[in-house]
Amino acid sequence: MLSENNQTESKKEKQKGNSFIFGLISGIAVLAVVGSAVFGAMYFKERKNNQGNVAGAQQQANKPADQPEQQPEIKIDLQIADSDHVLGNKDAKVKIFGFSDMQCPYCARFHTVMEQLVKAYPNDVAWVFKQFPIQSHPLGMPGAIAGECAADQGKFWEMTSMIFANQSTLTADSFAKFAKDLGLDVTKFNTCVKDNPHSAKISADYQKGIESGVGGTPTSFVNNQAVPGAVPFESLKQIVDGLLK
Repeated sequence: MLSENNQTESKKEKQKGNSFIFGLISGIAVLAVVGSAVFGAMYFKERKNNQGNVAGAQQQANKPADQPEQQPEIKIDLQIADSDHVLGNKDAKVKIFGFSDMQCPYCARFHTVMEQLVKAYPNDVAWVFKQFPIQSHPLGMPGAIAGECAADQGKFWEMTSMIFANQSTLTADSFAKFAKDLGLDVTKFNTCVKDNPHSAKISADYQKGIESGVGGTPTSFVNNQAVPGAVPFESLKQIVDGLLK
């Protein structure tokens, strides 16, 4: 080994250390279906971090570099509640819980897919609509409130379909107009919208979505298996047919 006294300045300049970059890439496996990749990247821009715990972050920072990072396992156990909006047969073998935002354009697209699916499987599919208003959509929450207030008069699905069908021209004044077009008691509807007695239900739907791992809309759970994105009808039909066999 050469001593420092025997090293020339030129040799010192030639000595360079090699550095290596090690990275650990972790991902969540989801059910891949035709068409979902087209939309998936867009939906998860609105990802919500519900676990910002300082102590937990410190524990992660103190982990040895060679210790694999443990991802918490999310247990999905979605059950139909009395307050849920269900289209189709509540006792169906296939239950699809859909978390949706009223101003999300991909939710509007997927809404028509789900309507088509329930029509094709009236006895075998139960579609459960869950409110998941995204903060970046200013009309997402008002739309959720409008849907719940319309439900008080037995018109949840009609109001929701009307909102999605007119989403491109949606304004804050649209909901009262929709209520009138649907033949609702507009005074009663407007009072409900103003007082928002359904705040707790909407919040409960949203929280259930967070607990189930929802990071964007639309996200569906088919028999408690996550299916993110605006899945095309044929792809969703294949999933249902497989479960019915």
